[in-house]
Amino acid sequence: MKITRTTEPTRAERAQPNKGGATRSSGAATQPSPGSSVQSADAAGRLTQLETQFSQSGFDAGKVSEIRNAISEGRYQVNAGAVADKLLASAAQLAGRNI
Repeated sequence: MKITRTTEPTRAERAQPNKGGATRSSGAATQPSPGSSVQSADAAGRLTQLETQFSQSGFDAGKVSEIRNAISEGRYQVNAGAVADKLLASAAQLAGRNI
């Protein structure tokens, strides 16, 4: 048996204050828990690390844009043989043997 609301409030209902003037709450404490700031700091550090890692990678936004346009215009040709070869090599590597 479900005891929660059967319909979720709309975004506008969640943003509007209740009759008493207090904002709507899901029942959770409004103050952050002691560990939440540490988790946020850890997440921020990890995000910075990932940004640094990807900025040093060979990612080429221009090439991605070019391929995206080719796909949307129907000009992109898939080399089925190359895809099959790499798929088999990947499966073999996962199985622990080299082809």
